Amino acid sequence: MSAFDPKRPRLASFARYRWDKIREQHQIVYPEGVLVLNPTGTEIVQRMDGRTVDDLVTELESVFNSAALRDDVLGFLERLFNHGLLTRDDA
Repeated sequence: MSAFDPKRPRLASFARYRWDKIREQHQIVYPEGVLVLNPTGTEIVQRMDGRTVDDLVTELESVFNSAALRDDVLGFLERLFNHGLLTRDDA
């Protein structure tokens, strides 16, 4: 993993999460396009509300009844960051 280390991840100001009822897809929409989310990605993005990564991981581990999701969550967040769709809110 790279030096990417978010504390309180959020979508970039120009990106937003939405449910597209016509296509029945969870999406992140941004000026250059649309990213269709799978169910796991949707669960992560819906919880990016200013909570810490630790809180996010703890809740997801409870939801999915798994104790080893941190690396997967950080990998997903890093991919969003590398595509310019994530900002760090470390306050």
